[in-house]
Amino acid sequence: MTRRAATIASLALLTFSALTTIALVGWFQNNPLPWNWKSVLAAGCAVLAMTVSALVWRTPTRSHAVMGIVIMLASLARIGPPVEWTWVSFALVAVTFVLLMPLVHAAIVLRGEDE
Repeated sequence: MTRRAATIASLALLTFSALTTIALVGWFQNNPLPWNWKSVLAAGCAVLAMTVSALVWRTPTRSHAVMGIVIMLASLARIGPPVEWTWVSFALVAVTFVLLMPLVHAAIVLRGEDE
């Protein structure tokens, strides 16, 4: 059961990383000044999510699952305050929370390093 939770959490992180990368490609194609703090945050979160996915896959622990949760939640800072949200913002929040579910499950099921 724990191995399955770790596998699904790792795949959720890979999916998050892939979707973020696709969104960044679209952002860079349509924006004349693409580099700002939001794009740097998204790129950093995509790279970190891929790295943590490998960690969850190879050495599944609760702390690795929690790192994935923190990365995904930190990526939501790029959408700004709710008064500025569009339908894309709502979709981004919804997809992120759906992909967070396997990580939360893994954080509950997996043991910590000291256990």
